[in-house]
Amino acid sequence: MHGETLTRYRFEARATLVQLGAIQAIIGLYALFAPRSFYEDFPFGLNWVEVLPAYNEHLTRDVGGLFLATAVMLIAASIRLERRWVVISLVAFLAFSLPHTIWHSFNLEPYTAGNAIGNIVTLAATVLLPLGVLFLISKESRARKPASGANPGENGFRITPVPDSTRNLMTRLSFAIARRRFGDVPDPMRIYAHNQTVMTAWSMHELATERSTTVPERLKHLASMRAAMVAGCEWCLDFGSFLSKGHGVTEGEMRELPRYSESETFDETEKLVMDYATGMTRSPVDVPDDLFAKLRERFDEAQLVELTDIIALENYRARFNWAFGLEGQGFSEGAFCVPPEARVTSEV
Repeated sequence: MHGETLTRYRFEARATLVQLGAIQAIIGLYALFAPRSFYEDFPFGLNWVEVLPAYNEHLTRDVGGLFLATAVMLIAASIRLERRWVVISLVAFLAFSLPHTIWHSFNLEPYTAGNAIGNIVTLAATVLLPLGVLFLISKESRARKPASGANPGENGFRITPVPDSTRNLMTRLSFAIARRRFGDVPDPMRIYAHNQTVMTAWSMHELATERSTTVPERLKHLASMRAAMVAGCEWCLDFGSFLSKGHGVTEGEMRELPRYSESETFDETEKLVMDYATGMTRSPVDVPDDLFAKLRERFDEAQLVELTDIIALENYRARFNWAFGLEGQGFSEGAFCVPPEARVTSEV
């Protein structure tokens, strides 16, 4: 089965693979077929192996065979230049070269100064070269964009969501964590995964918001849901309705959200918070001085920052999801899902 072929960094990858493969083959053949000479003379009569006794023909021949095995793997990858082959061969080679280099770095006493420097420089190259190519491959993956004229993503998305089969290990780990927490990978996460830098920043903001606890979780969730209603983000409301119970908001209270200002379900502080979310989410923003003054009577500066942040973050989520065409994902299926404000207004 054919895999994805490297494009931008073919020369660098092939040159590194061929160079490492050739070196492994030469050393492997030497150790396999002339173990005594390898032990006494390698490399070029500098006796790097001999100063670390003792000689063992069996072990030396085995090492030669292993060197040849890695040579075959590296050369094969240089011919195919498929991403999967290249990555696997380089990672496998690093499994040998990295501990090999570390061990020698702490066992230089038998060598002269010149030999010690030569030893470290050559061994360091066996680690840095494959790491450099792996970095370039990762860079190519991040830079790759969908081909012109490609079909839009699944479910009407404007770009294709990153699939579970992505080769990025950090993305796959993030997907696994999200699936464990929520039962599925949120669609916005699959979109963010196209840009690892932005995804990391977004994840850190979400985590910081989740870990901020100066404002009661129930109030923050009511503010977030109200902002999502005004912004009209169906995906946000689907996911938020799914999370509501865990944030101390019952299904009965969610049904009252469209009429929160007249409802007796919510107290004055909760209504003020939702008024604040409404004003912040309007275009243009409309937060009167008297409303903010009432909030200041109930919240200190740190709490106001946290409350404002969650509302602003919900606006960010809504606009991001709107731009990419993300609609409900079915998280609230079988339960009540709070409707967008525009739908409520049209039905009245």
